[in-house]
Amino acid sequence: MSTRDFLDLIRRKPFVPLRVITSDGTVYEITHPDLVMAGLSSVIIGYPSEQEPHAYSRYDIVSLQHVVRLEPREEPAEA
Repeated sequence: MSTRDFLDLIRRKPFVPLRVITSDGTVYEITHPDLVMAGLSSVIIGYPSEQEPHAYSRYDIVSLQHVVRLEPREEPAEA
């Protein structure tokens, strides 16, 4: 998976939620663009805070080498 592929999906207007599937089968749900940050070799994926759903309370760092699939969902996210 390339950084460009990742950035293209998270920068879509309007943003469309997506799933990130990794080589070990872990699935991450990206519900808002503020919860993910793409780097050259990894992505930081945040888990939304209960108090503020567009801010993360904790995060995982995922190597782009292990991202095997991005699945955009059909409906755009609510603003």
